[in-house]
Amino acid sequence: MNEALAGKTYPVVRFRVSAERVRAFADAVGAPGAGVPPTFATAPEIDAMAAVIADPELELDFSRVVHADQSYEWARPIAVGEELTATSTIESIRSKAGSELLVVATDVRDTEDRAVVAARCTLVVRSPTAGAAT
Repeated sequence: MNEALAGKTYPVVRFRVSAERVRAFADAVGAPGAGVPPTFATAPEIDAMAAVIADPELELDFSRVVHADQSYEWARPIAVGEELTATSTIESIRSKAGSELLVVATDVRDTEDRAVVAARCTLVVRSPTAGAAT
């Protein structure tokens, strides 16, 4: 991967929190009850991270990616009907034990530009020779 891209921020993505989308997410993850499951924050995060993953300058081979870690810091719950913005930034790119680690921070905000949730995702990009027979 291109380590020079550490610190790069990608364009803002708009995300509508529709009741249908929340229901589909809740059903998929088995979240009972009313309201928006906290992990729904993943939906706008993934929409914003699409630009990171697709960035040809990053030189990311997504076929070798393993999701290693995920964290959220909520400022407040997400509500059905609101519009959010999500912005992803490459926090760091480093090598460790023959693999590369890509850390992406995504800031999710409301229409008043107030923080809703800060997400942090770590992806491990396995070596091309990982798992190869010797």
